[in-house]
Amino acid sequence: MTVSTSHASTTTTLGDDVVMLGGLISVVRTDSETTYRVTGSVDLSNSSTFSDVVSNDVEAGRSIVLDLSGVDFFGTAALSVVAGLDARSAANGSHLTLVVGDAVTRVMGAARWEPTARVVR
Repeated sequence: MTVSTSHASTTTTLGDDVVMLGGLISVVRTDSETTYRVTGSVDLSNSSTFSDVVSNDVEAGRSIVLDLSGVDFFGTAALSVVAGLDARSAANGSHLTLVVGDAVTRVMGAARWEPTARVVR
């Protein structure tokens, strides 16, 4: 297991998993898709880390499952990241599936945002 710490962004990498300020992103890669399971809080303090972790696979055109069902706080900065991932995924033809729980559903509803990605509640 490789462990590295970045003091600037307050993140720690454990293999493919990323511990970020307020949350954890667990990563599972197969030949056909990458699943990101996010838990904890995603907000202004860690949304850039969240974006950095997921963006490479979206840009590469991989199929992505973004499991946000374990998120207990989802800020507007996080919604902006997910909306950007959704737009880039649609533009490059990759498949994005969003698995959402109550916290994410509330923010999506309040923002009246309808993603092009498949949404599983």
